[in-house]
Amino acid sequence: MLLEEYRLIAMPPAKWACFVLSEEKCNGCGRCVEACPVQLLMVDEKKARSNERYDVFRCLTCQNCVAVCPQGAVGIEGDYRVPEGFWKNAHLFCGGKTAPAPLGKSRGEKFEDYEDELTETERVIYRRRSNRLYKKKQVDPGLIERIIEAGRFAPSAGNNQPWKFIVIQNQELLQEVNRQCKKTLLFFSKLCMPHEWLQKKTPGDKTARLKRWQKALLWMLVRFVGGDADQRAHGGVNAVTSDPDYHTFFKAPTVILLLADKRAIGGTELDMGICAQNMVLAAHSLGLGSCYVDLITKTIVYNRKLRQKLGIAHPFEIATALVLGHPKGQIDGIVERERPRIEWMT
Repeated sequence: MLLEEYRLIAMPPAKWACFVLSEEKCNGCGRCVEACPVQLLMVDEKKARSNERYDVFRCLTCQNCVAVCPQGAVGIEGDYRVPEGFWKNAHLFCGGKTAPAPLGKSRGEKFEDYEDELTETERVIYRRRSNRLYKKKQVDPGLIERIIEAGRFAPSAGNNQPWKFIVIQNQELLQEVNRQCKKTLLFFSKLCMPHEWLQKKTPGDKTARLKRWQKALLWMLVRFVGGDADQRAHGGVNAVTSDPDYHTFFKAPTVILLLADKRAIGGTELDMGICAQNMVLAAHSLGLGSCYVDLITKTIVYNRKLRQKLGIAHPFEIATALVLGHPKGQIDGIVERERPRIEWMT
């Protein structure tokens, strides 16, 4: 039973979503390339294309490429589905993705047709997208204080308020943190990815597979880290490490580290998640862009010198990081998401 439960852990066979392009509309601006968190796109002959780095197109279906395209030329078809093994999920979903339907509207109606019937909070929630395209303009400290204040008033278990914030606007320091992150993450990529895929600018064998020792390692990792060993996570990590020009924080002018008092009542994950989401929604309501960058957490955990440089010490530990900045062009927009799993007990 145990072997069956942990079968097909390493790079399981899956059905992936596909990038779809209207060539008539595409002007080759490259915004979709910059917005892709797994760096699966490129501009070729003035048109967006899959760069076919891996054996298949490993799309996360986040649809940020759809949201940032000013020409409406980009689409994503299909969903990520694993039919069997440890990561089996095909049986967990009912139908495909749909646009927001808070008022029970049919799929055929446009969000804009009933947007005015929603509260301002609802509109921010549905339109907010993770932003990876930033202007160089620095964020005003007054806006950052407003964003942190929104986080400060998040609910927490026993009102223990376990948070602490480190705001980094020093660009030299951000470059140093970026270098350390790429160095640490490359180590994990070498453990978990076919080595033929580790260099973006030198595409390797698309049919490459993991070595036996990598499969054995992943089997053990899943037992301890769970979803962090998902093959979609490998693609995200490899995006950062395989391209020397890729910046862990997307060259955003401001990064906020969220620290948590590890003695917090009931643990820190839920409290810090609520706090961070308050901050993200506040940022977007103020016209700023933001993105969670959790990849920094592994670097800080394993890098004592970096922890000292950033002033992270007991009883605090890194929870996550948010990047902030002024969006470069239109970022927010409506996308589709999986249908909710609901069981009514009346």
